Amino acid sequence: LFRSGGGSWQICDIPWHPDIVPVVAIPDFELSTAEARRVLPTEYSRADAIFNAAHLGLLVRALAAGDRDWLRCALQDKIHQPYRQSLIRGYEAVQQAALNAGACGMVISGAGPTLLALTDVTNADAVEKAMAAAWMEFGVKADVRAIAIDTQGSQVSTQLS
Repeated sequence: LFRSGGGSWQICDIPWHPDIVPVVAIPDFELSTAEARRVLPTEYSRADAIFNAAHLGLLVRALAAGDRDWLRCALQDKIHQPYRQSLIRGYEAVQQAALNAGACGMVISGAGPTLLALTDVTNADAVEKAMAAAWMEFGVKADVRAIAIDTQGSQVSTQLS
């Protein structure tokens, strides 16, 4: 979804391979968006901006192809995660647990504190359990679950009387 030069919105779908499963982990604590913005630098290097743009392109291809190696690489970030992860109690432990259980990678969802891991169908349950257990080690209860991707989007239905 982006705004074209003329001001109208251009929308395109992003194909998602059915073998790739998102696992969300929503902890029982909040993180202020203002605080999450405050830790970000005011400027980024050209190299970091290019790094993220290139990895975004790879992410779109990896999601469509279901390529786990591409996903591992594409989920790297230099724009917000290195700065925000310190605001999320247990971040490194949850990330390592997800990777050890078979996730391709883990990212901060939005400003956080929700975390998102991408894995394959065979490892989804193990990743769920590992992320929840890792957070419990820090006294954090989390709602962790694999979620389905909605490939239909918004739909309008009408009822005739």
